[in-house]
Amino acid sequence: MPRALLYDEFGGIDVLYIGEVPHSEMQPGQVRLSVKAAALNPFDFKMRSGLIPMPATFPHGVGNDVAGIVTEVAAGSTYFNGDPIVAGDEVLGFADQNAIAEDVVLGASQIAPKPAGLSWEVAGGLAVAGLTADACITALNISAADTLGVSAAAGSVGQVFCQLALAKGATVIGSASPANAEFLRQLGVIPVDYTGDIAAQFTFAAPHGLTKFQDNFGRPAIDMALGLGLSPEKVCSIVDHGAVAELGLATPGRYERSASKLSELAHLVASGKLTLNVQARFPLEHFREACELLEARHVRGKVVITF
Repeated sequence: MPRALLYDEFGGIDVLYIGEVPHSEMQPGQVRLSVKAAALNPFDFKMRSGLIPMPATFPHGVGNDVAGIVTEVAAGSTYFNGDPIVAGDEVLGFADQNAIAEDVVLGASQIAPKPAGLSWEVAGGLAVAGLTADACITALNISAADTLGVSAAAGSVGQVFCQLALAKGATVIGSASPANAEFLRQLGVIPVDYTGDIAAQFTFAAPHGLTKFQDNFGRPAIDMALGLGLSPEKVCSIVDHGAVAELGLATPGRYERSASKLSELAHLVASGKLTLNVQARFPLEHFREACELLEARHVRGKVVITF
């Protein structure tokens, strides 16, 4: 039976273990993948720890981002554009909290062909960061007229958001640690040091003021953005859902995940027009080190489990 990363109760990293799971039964419109790479996301540890109150049946799996090779195709399974899915196809996609496993079954609408120039590690980490960032661009209606502030700009969502905003002609100012300043500059982002007087630095970098703000960190960044004079609908948060409801902030909400949009993003990365940094890769057996790195909250991009 295939192995998977699982937990039987809510808690810290110590509740995680590698267990065997039965092969999922195939239904019409589904495909089976032999997984090559699957990424961890902050949502994974928030759900596992109970910070996000969601119902769960145990044992529960981990992970949404996934990339692998199609090994089985059920009837009625085609790509979003109608092309047939064939065993042996290399694909990337999004799962429902079971991606970190040797074998997963997904709906055909959850996958897209992997471009030849895209590495397994980046393909296995693109869906959540890419689709969330794109949804935030839409939620804030970013244009060339904007001067944007972005918190946690070197994180996975942050760096993709920054690049998509820059592609629209916006000026982007992103907060990060000093260690990530040069990385942001190379993307075209004006970096500010979150360890200093961050409000003063944003004000200095945008003397005419920010027009909008993307929060990937939490309430302190939200309060700072509002303190700089932005109205709540000009601040988008993917972290503090309580603040979104309380203050009337913009948010992508539970946006519809699209294999077509994921395919667009994958081709942008493969062509070099978009970057998603993978900070570290770990085999499944080293999942603890992977989780510890992610949960330290100083990751530049993605932490990926490889198979």
